[in-house]
Amino acid sequence: MPHNSELKIIFLGHPKYEEMYRKELEGAGYEFSAIRDFGNAKKTTTKIRPGLGVIACFGKIIPEDILKIPKHGFLNIHPSLLPRWRGPSPVRSALLAGEEKTGLTIHLTTAKVDAGDIIFQEEFPVEANDNYLTLEEKLFSLGAKRLPDIIKKWVNGGIHPQKQDESAATYSKKARTEDGLINWARSPEEILRQIRAYSPDPGVYALINRKRLKIKRAEMIENKQNIAPGAVFEADSWPAVKCGHNALKLLVLQPEGKKDMPGDAYLRGHKEIIQITTPRR
Repeated sequence: MPHNSELKIIFLGHPKYEEMYRKELEGAGYEFSAIRDFGNAKKTTTKIRPGLGVIACFGKIIPEDILKIPKHGFLNIHPSLLPRWRGPSPVRSALLAGEEKTGLTIHLTTAKVDAGDIIFQEEFPVEANDNYLTLEEKLFSLGAKRLPDIIKKWVNGGIHPQKQDESAATYSKKARTEDGLINWARSPEEILRQIRAYSPDPGVYALINRKRLKIKRAEMIENKQNIAPGAVFEADSWPAVKCGHNALKLLVLQPEGKKDMPGDAYLRGHKEIIQITTPRR
């Protein structure tokens, strides 16, 4: 049974998670090396001769000749319950779908993206105030905490990988800026999920009085007026927009080229955005 210090681990992942994984793995006694120059990944991996590779939020396909170098393969930390939401945007997809739970999967990396055998899974709740960034960070943090024990069991033969059910696979798509454009004919629930899935980046936006405004926070309010979706009105001194049903009160906005500001403050300086006059209560 090898001692932890005898196992060299290379890490391929987003820089914002590198220190998180380094802390947990070095703290467990593993030798940790991060590959930052992917162009020289094969040369570096061959030189280090790692026993295991770890991937977390990397976003690139790793060639098979690199995957074959470590004796124990590469373990990918994936923020969904595979085979659900394979691909580049699993967290956004879970939020867009309105899921109340998601999870973490650690699986063997293969040439087919996110299709490798599963060695660990854990469910994780989606909180009402989560956006994609906060939820992603929670899931990768969970992965870092679980990984040392998983690695120990894996390299010592204590885990038997489980094949994924291909018939149950669903796929996520890479986020595009245009995905953030609001269609006010949709329900407020759908738009709120869109805000959570695309905030803070690339952002959710609307064209209001020919001005592009990012919508950072909003809340649903009841509105039964027979007005067209997209019509802007005032609700208790806040800007609100009619949706497919009911409406959204705009709580935090970001005008183009400016900082975030409360919706009521924006309205005080931009009364011209109001299109529908509603009786004051």
